[in-house]
Amino acid sequence: MSGRYFKQSLIATSIASVLLSGVAPLTANAAEAKDDVEVIEVRGIRGSTVAAINTKRFAASQVDGIAAEDIGKLPDVTIADSLQRITGVQIERVAGEGGPIAIRGLPQVDTTLNGEVFLSATTIDSSGADFGDLPSQLFSGVDVYKSATSSNSAAGIAGSVNLKTRRPFDMDEGWVVSGGAEITRGSISDETDPNINGLLSYNNGKVGFLFSAVTSEANLASDYNGYNDTSENGGLGWTENNHTWGEQPAEGGEVYNIIPHGFTAFNKTEERKRDAVQFSFQADLGEGFELTADYFYTKQDRFNARRGFNHNSRWQTYANYAYATNSTGDTFTDADGNPWQGVDAFKMRPYRMQSFTQANGNEEKSQNFNLELNYDNGGALTGQVRATFARATAKMRHGYGEGDILSIDQGSLVTGPGGLNPAEFCNNGEAIIGDQGGCNALYSQGIESNDFFITYDAAGTHPAFGGFDQMVNGGKGMRSVADYMADLDSYHVGAFSSEGNTDDEGEINTFSTKWNYALEDNPFITSVDFGLRYSERKVDHDQFTYTSEFGDGCDIAQWKAVDQQYNGAAEGDPCYQEQGTGEMVNGTWTPYTLLPPTRLDQHASVSWQTNFGGVTGIPGVWSIDPDNFRDPRQFHEDVFGNVARTENGGSTYDVALDELSYFLQANFEYEALSGNIGMKVVETNLYVKQNLVGPNLPHSGLGPDIGDTVTDRSYTDYLPSVNLAYSATDDIILRASWSKNMQPLNLDQWGAGKTVGSVFDDSCGCMRVVNGTLNGNPALDPWRSENYSLSAEWYMGEASMMYVATYDIEIESFTESSTVMIDEPDSDGVSRGPWPFTANVQGNGGGVTGYEIGTKLAFGDVFETNSFIDNFGIDANYTYSDSSQDTKDVHGNDLPFVGMSKDTYNFVLWYEQDAFSTRLAYNFRSPRLITQGSASTGGQSLYQDDYAQLDLNVSYHFDENITVYINGSNITEEIQQTYVEFSGQKAFQNVYEARWTLGTRITF
Repeated sequence: MSGRYFKQSLIATSIASVLLSGVAPLTANAAEAKDDVEVIEVRGIRGSTVAAINTKRFAASQVDGIAAEDIGKLPDVTIADSLQRITGVQIERVAGEGGPIAIRGLPQVDTTLNGEVFLSATTIDSSGADFGDLPSQLFSGVDVYKSATSSNSAAGIAGSVNLKTRRPFDMDEGWVVSGGAEITRGSISDETDPNINGLLSYNNGKVGFLFSAVTSEANLASDYNGYNDTSENGGLGWTENNHTWGEQPAEGGEVYNIIPHGFTAFNKTEERKRDAVQFSFQADLGEGFELTADYFYTKQDRFNARRGFNHNSRWQTYANYAYATNSTGDTFTDADGNPWQGVDAFKMRPYRMQSFTQANGNEEKSQNFNLELNYDNGGALTGQVRATFARATAKMRHGYGEGDILSIDQGSLVTGPGGLNPAEFCNNGEAIIGDQGGCNALYSQGIESNDFFITYDAAGTHPAFGGFDQMVNGGKGMRSVADYMADLDSYHVGAFSSEGNTDDEGEINTFSTKWNYALEDNPFITSVDFGLRYSERKVDHDQFTYTSEFGDGCDIAQWKAVDQQYNGAAEGDPCYQEQGTGEMVNGTWTPYTLLPPTRLDQHASVSWQTNFGGVTGIPGVWSIDPDNFRDPRQFHEDVFGNVARTENGGSTYDVALDELSYFLQANFEYEALSGNIGMKVVETNLYVKQNLVGPNLPHSGLGPDIGDTVTDRSYTDYLPSVNLAYSATDDIILRASWSKNMQPLNLDQWGAGKTVGSVFDDSCGCMRVVNGTLNGNPALDPWRSENYSLSAEWYMGEASMMYVATYDIEIESFTESSTVMIDEPDSDGVSRGPWPFTANVQGNGGGVTGYEIGTKLAFGDVFETNSFIDNFGIDANYTYSDSSQDTKDVHGNDLPFVGMSKDTYNFVLWYEQDAFSTRLAYNFRSPRLITQGSASTGGQSLYQDDYAQLDLNVSYHFDENITVYINGSNITEEIQQTYVEFSGQKAFQNVYEARWTLGTRITF
């Protein structure tokens, strides 16, 4: 295709695009007006490719875009999945669906909706982008800004994301009605999930309204196995080493290696129910004034449940819980001169073997209002006055139940304190030892042996457990471990709890005004943008536990557990020798165990579980059905007769962030050179209210609120920016940009306080401190950076281009995780530390450098074979990101920033002819850092291994109004494998399923 022919075609396409897109944003300067060319109704893969290319070509800065292929159809199942196709964008997966995103390796990404700040219920106190609660069917497109302009209200360190919804003046005149329906089925969950969406629009050129809505359900399977950790996606929080607490291992000698708290194999599922509504109204008021009002509502209910097998140390020891049986061959020496090895197989002593069930229920709602008055009467001055109001709430309720198989009465490694129980539980021939008929009751007829080992080997694709065929003694005589696991009589409830529950409320209100003045007679400066914006953001974060009272209010407990006893009140205290809290044993007052013998099925429904995904060797367990914990508060009310909400002072905070910003930007054009230069000033007032925290309450990790500490501080950022574009030829554009950027921290990094992790210890009869966190520090500075970028773009045809870019992000201010040692006293007041506390600290500077290369190629633009080959196209790109900072890995090399992968590439092959189209999309990212290591792991950090996913879409258009399609997501059933420092030292897996969708869309 000749340059002249392409140029004429491009001009025609651009004119048609503008006509179809309705009224262009009135705040834009000439270059920015072109930036919105892509807001058009397109059909098909090629049409969306043309729109995306126009976005990039006509932008006033470095921008990449995605346009919906039709009403209600972004190119992928979720917004995040679509964004991962853009060069430089990396995503994380939650329950297999795309969630948080990073740009050029950094997750400090700001999100706007139609150009102004957007509050999502999944990011109330976050400064990142997570689109898990947003149905993709409501959006017409997404733009990713990789270089800053002063006139853009978004923040972000490496970039920002603008979500675009449809508005009535974007639609054809008259009535437009569109609807769609889908059914989706997973390869593991075997559930059929519905999705129904629709749009109704009316536009007569003067007044228009648009209403769209989506309702959907998803049952997502994402089995979990590996190191024991009950966070949503796994972590290193419960991982130590074989010399922890100064112990010497009975096996393994002086060589150090990681020892997790335990090993698990869980079936994990997540139910998601999403409802969303968008309403938009526009009116041409005459004399150049146009009114736009928008309302955007989302609601998502999530129920994340895991159940399965858990073998752990019961917090009694690390050094003599699990012994390494195979080395990966990886070695290093830590800063103290200790030799370390990587390991992938263990044999575990029987401290605790159990079934485990946990459920997290989330309810997330957000409402975003927008009201704007635009002015454009054909003169030099155009502008806008705009106000937005956003509210969001997020609630999480947590519950779990443990089914212990090992006896705590006799014969096992841990036989207490599970001791004294009231007479009502002494009816199985137990010896009466209390003056009121109390005894050491029989909890179950489980395993009473302490000399067998369960094995764990992670060398294969999935872990393999072993040792269940060993013969052991127990309440029903000599039987195999597997036989005891199969007998419901072997199980007793080890603990019930509902902790870490949260209530979040957030709001963001903004008022802004932007203006553009065109300078028609100036030979260089074409226009000037100026404006100001005020934003106020508030977050109220509450964390609490459902506790219950015992002994007529003499005691409360978070952990209703067999290893917890009533507090031994001092003589003279009203609770001393209180009826129901204990009795005299051999002349000594002895409190009862908090949780008496409780069968696994006494208060909850249970079922026999043999499916552990790809994990082999486990014969099966009886586990509590997760539905019992859909309402943890009611469950505790029913089981214990009372329940109370008890705040966790160390994790409860209020933060308010007020920003006043103003900017001036000059837009210029001289021959082949164009661009903009500007300055934005951001004045920030930060208010943080934290709780002072007292000693932990008994039977809990709860630090009570004993007062408040308030911090008020202010800071000002001066953020210059320059964007240059040089048209070397009609088809080649060279770009350069420079800016200073600022992004606020996640608000919990300012507001959260101190939390202490404790476990019961036999030697002191107390809750012993083992670790803790210091999450919040109001003195921390926001993220700040200086960004440079160069790019070259070659436009070869209407739907074809190539590009290359390089970037350097010098990070002047950031936060990082570190370990500090604190001598926190145990519950008996004795300090036995110091213990490691994880804290956020100010980083000393770092940087990210890299490059991007890619192409969008429609074969018909280039080859013109006049055959079916012309109907093919590809979209391929590669991103390399490298980072540097003071923090080092175990070999002395710079650690990457959390979330960063060095290599990311995409390859999309598509075919479109007449009514038929298909698209095969492959995405790959190299290992990413999840969690920085600590002293307890020898500095070894947690990484996600390589992850690659293949997706498929096939569509058939019966006519202009009816389309049928099939989507396949993760069709090769890839898994998310993690490792600690060395790829062979596997930590845990999240196993994601393939999901297939059959859908139809009707538009008329």
